[in-house]
Amino acid sequence: RFRLSRVGPLLFFSGASAIVYQVAWLRELRLVFGASTAASAAVLGVFMGGLGLGGILLGKRADKVPNPLLFYANLEIAVAVAAAVTPLLVWLARTLYLALGGQSTLGMAGATVARLVLGALVLIVPTTLMGGTMPAAARAVSHEGDPGRRSMSALYGINTLGAVVGALAANFVMLEVFGTRLSLWMPCLLNVLVGLVGRMLSRD
Repeated sequence: RFRLSRVGPLLFFSGASAIVYQVAWLRELRLVFGASTAASAAVLGVFMGGLGLGGILLGKRADKVPNPLLFYANLEIAVAVAAAVTPLLVWLARTLYLALGGQSTLGMAGATVARLVLGALVLIVPTTLMGGTMPAAARAVSHEGDPGRRSMSALYGINTLGAVVGALAANFVMLEVFGTRLSLWMPCLLNVLVGLVGRMLSRD
């Protein structure tokens, strides 16, 4: 198994990237669906649902692959690719939502369903892939000599710390300086770097 000191930094940057994505996607989709509580809840619901789906589906696969760190690295690169194309999907979601007439035509219930479906169109692939990264990384550092799973707990802590840094950077620096689109693409580059480093470490 791989050392926590090697995998931990990867999870830090992965956690930071995930929150920057979330903030940027929420900002982009608010321009489509509006800034109401119902619209924001629909976007966040799809985001969290994708993470959960990835944890279930890809987490099971992580338990079976011979090299979970390589699997994790490949997931990070796949997240970057899937996230990079979401601006195009946001444009498509905007076009479809406007064609449907929005809440004024669909009503509250219809608009909520449309937001969930169109939000899933944009977010379900990258968030599902993101949901599989933590189980894969946790599997990479787990070993029989750690029955208390302290390494896994440390990974969650490192990932959470990265998420805090990502939230601060996105809300107070990146969106103001770079705008939403660049703030979305910058963590894509970071995910690619994390994936490439993870692939190199997986060979040891």
